[in-house]
Amino acid sequence: MTSAPDGCALVMGASECRCVHDMPRLTGRQIVDRATDKFVWQQRRAPEPRAAARHGLDEMLQYSREHGTPGLVSELLRLGIMLRILGDDPADADEVETMLAEFSELAEADGDARRLGEAAVMRAHRTIAFGHGENALTDAATALAILGDIAAPAAGDDPGDWSRTLSRTLNGLVLVLLKLGSHELADQVSQRAIAITESSGTPIERLVHQLNRVRLQLSWALRLERGGRAAAAATRFVGAAQTAHAAAVLWNAALGRAEAGARPAAEECSIIGSAYALARPDPGHLDVLFGLQDMAHFTEDRIMLAIATARCLMTARAPADAAAVLAPLRAELTADTSEAVLALALHREYARIDGIARGLPELPEAVTRYTVALEEELWALREARLTALRSHSEHHRLALEHGAVVAEALQDPLTGLPNRRALDVRLAEATSSAAGQPCAVALVDLDRFKHVNDVMSHAVGDTVLRSVASCLRTALRGQDLVARYGGDEFVVVMPSTPLPVAQAALARAADAVAALPHDVAAGVTMSVGVVRAPMDTDPAAALAAADAAMYSAKHAGGNTVVSGTVVSGTVVSGTVGSGNGNGVHGPDTTPLPLHGGRRHARRVHAGQV
Repeated sequence: MTSAPDGCALVMGASECRCVHDMPRLTGRQIVDRATDKFVWQQRRAPEPRAAARHGLDEMLQYSREHGTPGLVSELLRLGIMLRILGDDPADADEVETMLAEFSELAEADGDARRLGEAAVMRAHRTIAFGHGENALTDAATALAILGDIAAPAAGDDPGDWSRTLSRTLNGLVLVLLKLGSHELADQVSQRAIAITESSGTPIERLVHQLNRVRLQLSWALRLERGGRAAAAATRFVGAAQTAHAAAVLWNAALGRAEAGARPAAEECSIIGSAYALARPDPGHLDVLFGLQDMAHFTEDRIMLAIATARCLMTARAPADAAAVLAPLRAELTADTSEAVLALALHREYARIDGIARGLPELPEAVTRYTVALEEELWALREARLTALRSHSEHHRLALEHGAVVAEALQDPLTGLPNRRALDVRLAEATSSAAGQPCAVALVDLDRFKHVNDVMSHAVGDTVLRSVASCLRTALRGQDLVARYGGDEFVVVMPSTPLPVAQAALARAADAVAALPHDVAAGVTMSVGVVRAPMDTDPAAALAAADAAMYSAKHAGGNTVVSGTVVSGTVVSGTVGSGNGNGVHGPDTTPLPLHGGRRHARRVHAGQV
C-alpha cells in the first residue's frame, strides 16, 4: 500500500481536497491534523476555496462516521460546526443545530466533561451568530460550571491531549464572554487557559491564547472608556501592549520560521499592531496600520484596527481622514449584531471624530447629560448580565452535583462504564422500540484474565479492566452502549446495527484490545459472542444467546468473535467449523502484530445459537 501525501492537496495548492481518499492510510492524529490545517487555511481565503475546504471537511466527517472512532467523529464535527458558525450564514443555522446535537450525544455517551463544556461553548457561539446574544447567557454559564470543575486529567487520559482540548475550549469560552461583554469572567478564564498552555502547549497554541488575551484587554479598555472610566481604560491599553509584545516574541517560532530576516510581528498581525498604537497613539504607527488593512479578517480585529488608525490620525491633526477610516465599517456594522459591544465603541468613536471633522459645535449640555446617563444605564445592565452569568453558573454547578449522585447509581465505580442496572434499562429500550432495529447485543469475556488476577495481583487486574473498558469505549461508536456486566465481562448494545456490521465493528475492537501494550493490558484478549436481538425479544434470552456464542469463541481459542441467533427464545450452543455452505465459516487466521512477545490470530466465525 502506498503512503499518503504529507498534507491536504487543497492547502498545498490543488483546486480540491482529496483527503477522504487518503484517510484509509492515515492515523486518527494525522486525520485531525489535516482537518485542522484545512480549517485554519480556509479562514483567509476567497469564497470558492473556502467552499472547497468545507466540502473536503464534510467528506472527512462522513468517512469518520462510517469507519472512525467516536473521538475522531467529535473532532471533525467540532471543526465543521465552527466553520459554519464563523461563516455567519443564517442558512447554516439548522445544519449547525443538527451537528451540535450529534456532538453533544457523543460527549454524553463518552462522559467527557471537556467535550460537554465544548458543546455548551459552541451552542453559545451558535446563538450569538444566528440568534440573540442574551440567549447565549445560559449556555455560557453551563460551560463555566462544567469547565470550572475540571481540575486534572482523569485516569487513562493523555495529559497532552487533555491540556490541548481543555485550553482550546477555554479559549472558545473567552471569545463568547467577550461578545457578551463579560470581561471580568473572560479575564479569569483567559488566565487559566494561558497557564495550562504555558506548561504543555505548542508555540502556535500559546500564540493563539496570547492574541485572544490582547483582544480581551483591548475590548475591555474600550468598554471602560464608554463607561467614563478613563484611568482604568488606560491601564488596560498598556496591559494589551505588554501582552502583544509577549505574542510578538512567539510569532516566528509559532509560524515555524527563523527570526533572521523576518518582518516584525506588528507588521503582519493586525491585533498586535493595533495594541501598540492604542497604548500610545502617534503618527509614527500609521504606515504599519495602513499596511495591516488587508490582514484583519475578523470583525473584532477590523474594529480595533480602525479605531487605532483613527486615533493615530487624530494625533496627526487629520480628523477628516480619521472619520473616513471609520465610516465604511460603521455602515457595515449597522446590520451586523455579532460584535455589539465593540460596535458601540466604534459608533462612539465615529460620532466624536465626525463632529470635529465637520467643525460642529459641542453638543448641548442636555444631550451630553443624556448620553452619560444612557452609558451608565448600559453599564448597570452589563453588571446585571455579569451577575446573571455567575448565578446561572452556580445553579448549573449544583445541578451537576445532584446529577452526579444520581449517575453514580448507574455507573460501575471501577471502569466508569454503565453498570448492570443501566444496561437493563438500555437493553429493554432497544428491544422494545422499532427505532433501534436491527439491534445487536454482544457479550465480551477477557481471555487469560484469571491468570492476571492470580499471578500479578488484583490491583493489576483492576488496571487491566479499566484499560480494556477505555479501549472498548473508544473503538466503538458513540451510539453503542458498553456496560460492565460483572467480573471480566462486558456487554455491548448496538442499536440500528445489522449483525454483519456489528460483527465487523467488534472484530476491530478485539484487534484494538489485542494491540494494547503488555504493561497496560497484561496481554489479555477478548472472546466475543454477538447476536441479533429482534423486536420484543426477552432481553434475558438475548444475553443468554450472546453468552453461548461467547463460549463458542472461548472454545475456538479466544481472541475471537462468534455470531449467533436467538431462536424462539431457546439457546443452543454455537458451533465452529469450516465453510460448507450452511452459513458456518472457518477461521480467518490473518496474524496480528506481535504484542508483548506473543503473536495473536483473530478469528471471526459465524454460527447459530
